[in-house]
Amino acid sequence: MIPKLEFGRTGHSSTRVIFGAYALNKATPGEADRVLALLRGYGVNHIDTAPMYGNAEKVIGPWLAKHRSDFFVATKTRSRSRSGALSNLTRSLERLRVDYIDLWQMHGLTNPQGWEKAMGPKGALEAFVEARDQGLVRFLGVTGHGTNVPVMHKRSLERFDFDTVLLPYNYVVMQNSCYAAAFNELVGTCRERNVAVQTIKSLARGPWGSRPKTYNTYFYEPLETQAAIDTAVHWSLGFPNSFLITAGDLQLLPRMLDAANRFEKRPSDIEMRAMVDAFDIQPIFSRTTQRKGPRARGPQTWGGQMSKGLQGLVREGFFKHPNKRTLEHVVKALESKGLLTRGKESNISNSLAGRVKKGILKRSKTPSGWIYWTE
Repeated sequence: MIPKLEFGRTGHSSTRVIFGAYALNKATPGEADRVLALLRGYGVNHIDTAPMYGNAEKVIGPWLAKHRSDFFVATKTRSRSRSGALSNLTRSLERLRVDYIDLWQMHGLTNPQGWEKAMGPKGALEAFVEARDQGLVRFLGVTGHGTNVPVMHKRSLERFDFDTVLLPYNYVVMQNSCYAAAFNELVGTCRERNVAVQTIKSLARGPWGSRPKTYNTYFYEPLETQAAIDTAVHWSLGFPNSFLITAGDLQLLPRMLDAANRFEKRPSDIEMRAMVDAFDIQPIFSRTTQRKGPRARGPQTWGGQMSKGLQGLVREGFFKHPNKRTLEHVVKALESKGLLTRGKESNISNSLAGRVKKGILKRSKTPSGWIYWTE
């Protein structure tokens, strides 16, 4: 059975793994019944769904008609207006066949313009407070995708005392120093207020690109072997007092539940870097937004992070003579700082050459390639 924890300040003891009902967006009633049996077998008692998840709310309804007390039920609205949000809620209550929703969330609240509308006059926030006051929902939260989510969620918590947040969290996204700093700042606020933190994208391997989508994971190509899923799930569950939402695919669901059921400790950084290399794991969101102001530049980009890493190596004496360094040495040193370097060797080499031109480094040609040093 999957362990339970207090879900923030809600008073509910939720399983650390929450069922992500996007997996049911194309499901038949028969498939949904099999999923229910699987969830109950692992003791999962928390469902996260949304009106835009295709058939999900519709096929979950018959479960809840029989097992309402067994599940903490969360749904969402993408509407930013009061009237639109209330209309979504009415429809969700009908489709789910329930009298109330445990957790109602503003879905994908990351766009600044949408945020202003939702939080402003006649915005969705008015509907959220009204629905809670009427007993139609019990708790309120915000969700989001992308690299600016921690910043926007922090802003949301400054505007209103939400009960929960939901955002991406995996090993690769946390190697983005800007995302990690904003994420940790958000988590600090959540811990102070006892706001529940839900994480998504644990199995992300990289963008689908032009490859056929063989799994029902909208944003990304997932890890698929049991060993890789074990490693990814165990790393995410290594974040204390958090809740992991399962990937939106029925093929992956039993593997994730199996992995979570066997969780003991978080894999080491060495194990995680080995998996990143073995599966060529790449970030699924390429753009990073600064905490304030316009689109990010400089240190927010991969190139900026690489440049900062090289500056750190120079400052730390990494290139001190007679310890002359090859490109391979430099690549490994940058990886140890958490920078993803696969396929970026030429970029790093060009940056080293630039430092040679500026007199920061010296270099010489050898049979094995260029070597770099400082006096």
